[in-house]
Amino acid sequence: MHRNRNQLREGFCLTGDSIPDLLRQAKIVLSARQYKELRRKVNQTVGYAEQRGLIFASIQSKMKNRGESRQDA
Repeated sequence: MHRNRNQLREGFCLTGDSIPDLLRQAKIVLSARQYKELRRKVNQTVGYAEQRGLIFASIQSKMKNRGESRQDA
């Protein structure tokens, strides 16, 4: 399970037009706690562009942090 999840994270690309689709895809990359926090922020935000921006920003920061931790090792 963990091996497959890590492989999905490496080649991860967000695609889709609806917020629920984007959230489903983000769930693969984020931890349960991060996903719950992201959902809370998205639900409080009004406007498609802002919601989409939040999702992309959270994924980018997660992938960036993951890349830095790999380089340190």
